Amino acid sequence: MQFHCQLVKMGFNKNPHVGSGLIDLYAKCSDGGDILNCRKVFDEIPDPDLVLWNTMVFGYSLNDEFSEEALNCFKHMQQAGNFPDECSFVCVITACSKMSSVSQGRQIHSLVIKSDIPSNIIVSVNNALIAMYSKCGDLKDAKKVFDKMPERNSVTMNSMIAGFAQHGLGNDSLLLFEKMLEKNIAPTNITFVSVLSACAHTGRVEDGKMYFCMMKEKFKIEPELEHYTCMIDLLGRAGKLNEAESLLKTMPYNPNIMVWASLLRACRTHGNVELAEKAAKQCLKLDPSNATPYIMLGHMYAGDHRWDEVASVKKLMRDKNVKRRPGCSWIEVDKRVHVFVADDKLHSMRKEIYKFWDGMMEKMKWAGYVPDLRWVSVRADDGVITEEEKNTMVRYHSEKLAVAFGLLSTKDGVSLVVMKNLRMCGDCHNAFKIVSSVSRREITVRDCYRFHHFKEGQCSCGDFW
Repeated sequence: MQFHCQLVKMGFNKNPHVGSGLIDLYAKCSDGGDILNCRKVFDEIPDPDLVLWNTMVFGYSLNDEFSEEALNCFKHMQQAGNFPDECSFVCVITACSKMSSVSQGRQIHSLVIKSDIPSNIIVSVNNALIAMYSKCGDLKDAKKVFDKMPERNSVTMNSMIAGFAQHGLGNDSLLLFEKMLEKNIAPTNITFVSVLSACAHTGRVEDGKMYFCMMKEKFKIEPELEHYTCMIDLLGRAGKLNEAESLLKTMPYNPNIMVWASLLRACRTHGNVELAEKAAKQCLKLDPSNATPYIMLGHMYAGDHRWDEVASVKKLMRDKNVKRRPGCSWIEVDKRVHVFVADDKLHSMRKEIYKFWDGMMEKMKWAGYVPDLRWVSVRADDGVITEEEKNTMVRYHSEKLAVAFGLLSTKDGVSLVVMKNLRMCGDCHNAFKIVSSVSRREITVRDCYRFHHFKEGQCSCGDFW
């Protein structure tokens, strides 16, 4: 800020080149950046050039909360007579990824095609498109972009390998990695993060160990903390909790909250309460305000009917003023994003949605659906809670309402893509497998960890998640 004040005194604040540097500085200066000062610098410059516009779009795109502003800034840039270049497209496509708006991404893609960017430059734009389509749940279009590219680099391969891994297609991810090696495209540390993640999401423990060794022995890439995190996740998902804990203790890095959280999730999946308590304790040391360890422990205690421990966890959260992050799910229909929370009462179509979902539930029961009440971690004040009350608690989760709205608002056969800010619960996972069969629809759900593709009663994760 002092440096900025000096530039103002010297009269450089209206220079586009200086302004571009300042915007870049403010955008990166702290977690989330300082968007207000970015915009203030931008507005002080009377005739912004393309570089300045690009820097402003970039500043917005760095911050998830301002992704829509990045798109608006991109549109204003064109209205001001500036035709987008490679940098403009990459930044705005990144913003579309963060907005999870595939419709906006497709519009930008159309503009890219019309722009006739030279083939030696278009590679980076196509790389961004692959990442965008993958993150928005449209792996088919990501693959189309990849297949049509005349030139590819390591970033291209990394983006597609990561896309396959995120969508649970571990075999495709590893096959592409092998093709990458055949074409003598050198893998990077980022490549191996995706490769190890692909192994983790498909239970390929021995392959994961082989690739982990390959990094250092064949490619001289020193494993970083993120690679160790992937390995601990791989071992934990496979139920090898002792091996995961051993690797955590012996790796040459201090474990961060991501590492401990990965172990905690594995403990919950495999029911190891003792190790879960250790992992949760370490998570809370690193981030005392994080509600997730409390919630996971609460669910595990509830699963064992240890209600006194459940009550203790809740009391500890209250005493420390730890707030649970509200869960929400959203779906884009007709270029409009609809957001839902559990037991949502605010949506304009709530009556139709609830009626439709209740009808769908009856069809699901005929098809064999039984609510998984292990995901209910509360009890009534008098210690008694009925089966009907438990059923109601899992019946209207936010992702279920989003799927119900999608089925209700789109034509038969149209695939649905739902996003969720937290991990999807096991009951919703089971429900959507049956919904995909009953409705004859493909349903994709992206939670905070991965994509799940439901089709004809099956999930792409193979129930390994």
